[in-house]
Amino acid sequence: MSQFLTGAEPMGNAVRFSNNTDQYGYDAVFYQSGQNIAGFLHIHDFFEFVIYLGEEPIRYQVAGKEYPVEFGDVLICDMMDEHRLLCDRNESHMRFSVGLSFGFVMACSTKDDNLLQIFSRNSSCYPVLHLGALAIHKYVELIQQFQNCPVERGQRVFHQAILHQMLAYLQDDFLRINGTGATITRQDTLVCELVNYINLHIGEDLSLKTLGLVTNYNPTYLSRTFKNITRSPLKTYIDEKRINTAKLLMSRDIPMTEIALQVGYQNYSTFYNTFKRLAGVSPERYAREIRGPEKAEQEIP
Repeated sequence: MSQFLTGAEPMGNAVRFSNNTDQYGYDAVFYQSGQNIAGFLHIHDFFEFVIYLGEEPIRYQVAGKEYPVEFGDVLICDMMDEHRLLCDRNESHMRFSVGLSFGFVMACSTKDDNLLQIFSRNSSCYPVLHLGALAIHKYVELIQQFQNCPVERGQRVFHQAILHQMLAYLQDDFLRINGTGATITRQDTLVCELVNYINLHIGEDLSLKTLGLVTNYNPTYLSRTFKNITRSPLKTYIDEKRINTAKLLMSRDIPMTEIALQVGYQNYSTFYNTFKRLAGVSPERYAREIRGPEKAEQEIP
């Protein structure tokens, strides 16, 4: 199983995490005994749900508010919501964490079942679904199947099928607890569509003008809406996403100038300055640290 959090970048008082949702549309990890809660604020550009199976009660902080969490609860996180887990004692807390891209959630949705509502901060039961020990049992069975994949080939197909079932259960439990579906505003959907487009076209022109043409919205409205929903400037998000993608590419034997082009920087100086500002070190130094000094040596014009 892949590691859920593969990278972290500072963003204000929070840390931005990236994972494998960009590549596969989902990522998941089961935290077992001995793996403690990382109680620091962070955000990410994918949806998340966490099935809590720990014996000790904890708290879940989202957007500055704290919520009690017990065994059998499902923690929900909308895209770009600042959050963290909190506990009073330094003990292990068993949980299954799943990150899902906008595209994955939409692909699982139907005309009658818009799964975006599960993760909507506008629902009355956001951000914790209190399911209890009996209702959580069906999820535990799926987690066990996820961990003990019976096929050697096609594991991702098997994992996706399990996650589809989990989303079906979540949708059913969400509607049972919430009573009605959550209101999905056009602004919420627009931000999700923007994030999805940026992730899929990270190496292309992502100027406000281009994004306006793609979405058929005024560029100023796009910028304002994105910041209102995510509390992050759109340009900042794009730069951070590009630099995070560059870091992943640096583990391969690719010239630095080519990496800059692949993540959307036509001018190497702009890439260099942006990378150093966000990462705290130069691209060359970062590459040396992850792939050794010999492979990191590149001729920069």
